[in-house]
Amino acid sequence: MGKLTLDKSAPRIRSMFDRIAPAYDFLNHFLSAGIDIWWRRMAVRGLPKKNGIFVLDVATGTGDFAFSLFKYQPGAIIIGVDLAPAMLKKATLKYKNKSKGMQRYHAVQGDALKLPIKPHSLDVVMIAYGIRNVPDVDEALQEFQRVLKPGGHVLILEFSLPAKGPGRQLYLLYFNHILPILGGLISGDKNAYKYLTESVHDFIGPEDMGHALVEAGFSIIKSHLLIGGITYYILAQKREV
Repeated sequence: MGKLTLDKSAPRIRSMFDRIAPAYDFLNHFLSAGIDIWWRRMAVRGLPKKNGIFVLDVATGTGDFAFSLFKYQPGAIIIGVDLAPAMLKKATLKYKNKSKGMQRYHAVQGDALKLPIKPHSLDVVMIAYGIRNVPDVDEALQEFQRVLKPGGHVLILEFSLPAKGPGRQLYLLYFNHILPILGGLISGDKNAYKYLTESVHDFIGPEDMGHALVEAGFSIIKSHLLIGGITYYILAQKREV
């Protein structure tokens, strides 16, 4: 599996997320009717509980995935990496205002393909709704391998498309047509929410993501579809040599 067809260059992704940062949290919750909060909490509950667990949250955005983990494991130490400075600024403000764990969350600007982390130093690498924005998934998974300790875990939460079922056509009507209009109107950036729908259609599904993880040296622990397959998470473990 190589690079996909959309332009996912770092400058484009950084610029897009910097532009939509002011409305990002509101739109996530509004466009999903608040279910995105539950999705994140469901995903992090699969991680092993460990006091002082050392976690990298790739594409941390405004820090919601990290915040979900803190609620489940308040002793975690989390580095949040993201391309977009405006998103990281919101994450930092969020933790100052809402979390006593601010001293355990560190926001760092960086690229998923060139992580500013020493080899074999992390217990967990997690990424929510960011892996499809990476220009080369295989390269990103190799970076996750590099920074994880032997036996460490990777957690991927991502959008997908329902393969079948009575709600498929209704969901696609909303996702393909209504969501981009609402997102564009509220954020003032119609191209960003057009990109959202295009990137999900363009990206691999959970089965292929599982194959990619295995090829990268991980063993799948759990793969779970949520809400009929409109989103999924995969928990995998780095194989010990």
